[in-house]
Amino acid sequence: MSLLCTLCVLAALFVDTVSGTTNMKQFDIFILQFNKTYRSREEFQRRLLIFSDNLLEARRLQREERGTAQYGVTKFSDLTDEEFRSYHLPPRIFLTPPPRRRVTSEAPPPSTCDWRKRGVISTVKHQGKTCRSCWAFATVGNIEAQWGILGLPKNLSVQQLIDCGQCGDGCNGGDTWDAFMTVLRQGGLAREDKYPYTGKKQECRKGLSPDALIHSFEMLQRNEKVMAAHLAYKGTLTVILNQDPLKHYKKGVMQPTNANCDTSRLDHAVLLVGYAGGTGIPFWTLKNSWGEDWGEKGYFRLLRDKNTCGISTYPLTAIVSNSGGKKPPRCPP
Repeated sequence: MSLLCTLCVLAALFVDTVSGTTNMKQFDIFILQFNKTYRSREEFQRRLLIFSDNLLEARRLQREERGTAQYGVTKFSDLTDEEFRSYHLPPRIFLTPPPRRRVTSEAPPPSTCDWRKRGVISTVKHQGKTCRSCWAFATVGNIEAQWGILGLPKNLSVQQLIDCGQCGDGCNGGDTWDAFMTVLRQGGLAREDKYPYTGKKQECRKGLSPDALIHSFEMLQRNEKVMAAHLAYKGTLTVILNQDPLKHYKKGVMQPTNANCDTSRLDHAVLLVGYAGGTGIPFWTLKNSWGEDWGEKGYFRLLRDKNTCGISTYPLTAIVSNSGGKKPPRCPP
């Protein structure tokens, strides 16, 4: 019997345990769309029930959403919240945070900014199901972008940071402060093609010549206007935020309530690449590390100027030397 026929038989057996045939049809589509397979009839039944619970949660978020975001079925819809967190999130953030840079004067930023239009943002990657390495992807993405802004685009090794970092077991999580410290201590990062990503902790490979250095790094104030000005005139930022609504996010600008996205519980690192304002809803544009089959081709948008999901708590960036003396380009609108 084919896999599709087997799924149909199992669906008929268990349809009475879920909220209705609509959920069952959506589960069938979900399985085919994301190429899901389950080891047993019991596992199939368990995932079906979890999927139905996640549909209810996505509908609740949609009802309570204050903005334009859409929530629904994603590739994480057969996971419990505990499983989702164990796959993707670091267990600790900033045991020893760096000092913050005080900005006393900064030119008002333009109304929009999107570094993707300059071609300095590397492609969206997928950290995988078994390595909680968002901290490393956000850090490496920032370093790549800062070099790209200077006209020297890079595609750097995340795996080197995981294997050689000072953060313990790199697939058990880490923080971006330690990640920048590791890059400084080891004298830079090699290219991705020299040290490719495997999604698991390995022995550190020594002796590779670095392809990109950083000269320092800094943390900005907890001020979204300062963050926007930095983004417009200096480049990208790594940020830490609460990931709760992201499990069910499909597209649009998220404006979750504080109850749905606690600003004090920070558990996911991403790269801030742009923003918009003007007459519409002001929002941030952020690059995730869950692949292009999530969100808006791997990106998501979040309400700006309200510290939504705690986004302004830990904004960090690498500092690289502009040896050519040219003035860096501004962020394109």
